[in-house]
Amino acid sequence: MKGDPDEGLSPLARSYRAAEPWLSAVWQFTGSALVGVAAGYGADRGLGSSPAGILVGGAVGSAVGFYAFIRSANRAIEQEKKK
Repeated sequence: MKGDPDEGLSPLARSYRAAEPWLSAVWQFTGSALVGVAAGYGADRGLGSSPAGILVGGAVGSAVGFYAFIRSANRAIEQEKKK
């Protein structure tokens, strides 16, 4: 028989556990945007196309991150509905 996985945890630990899917979604968005900007910066340095690479890389990274954020948020909402 399975017990409550939150049994014995402090209220703070329970809050962190409940926030984990949302924090993960935010970090996915942030990480994707940063990787896009870094890739754009690298393209700018290699091609000499000063702000264009950073702008395109940031836009693409943000779009990918937004998609990942929406997917993760939908999963978190579905998990909450099941509880």
